[in-house]
Amino acid sequence: MVAVSNPYRWLAPSVLIVMALIYHDWQSALKAIFLGGLGAAIADGINTKVIKKRTDRIRPGKQFEDIRSLGIMNRGKKSFPSNHASNTMAFAAGLALVYPVVGMITIPLSLLVGYSRIYCGAHFPLDVLFGFLHGLFWVLVSYLLWNWMI
Repeated sequence: MVAVSNPYRWLAPSVLIVMALIYHDWQSALKAIFLGGLGAAIADGINTKVIKKRTDRIRPGKQFEDIRSLGIMNRGKKSFPSNHASNTMAFAAGLALVYPVVGMITIPLSLLVGYSRIYCGAHFPLDVLFGFLHGLFWVLVSYLLWNWMI
């Protein structure tokens, strides 16, 4: 679960998927990347600059002695919401909106990353659930704006 939770482990597979999609249909791939990237950027920014500063939920591994934090991605103090969950769900949803078949792979992988954040003691389940919903929300807003403008 520590490896699943580490975003650097997902970099090479993500690049390969994106390259394959660009090769297949570059216009659709750029739309999917734009939607996922914009959704992740907005959700991540709001999580970091607004929500985490206004909430005071400490990570489970730092709050409870019997929960041991695993991995290197648990250094911050604030737990709510999970940026990992927001970002992975935003990219997964962006890809799924344009490539539904790819979404059948990326959405379960995003759910696995969210579970790994709970397993590693970095987040409470509600942190991850809100992160998923927050990332998904901004991708859907981006998708609606894209279709409205184009």
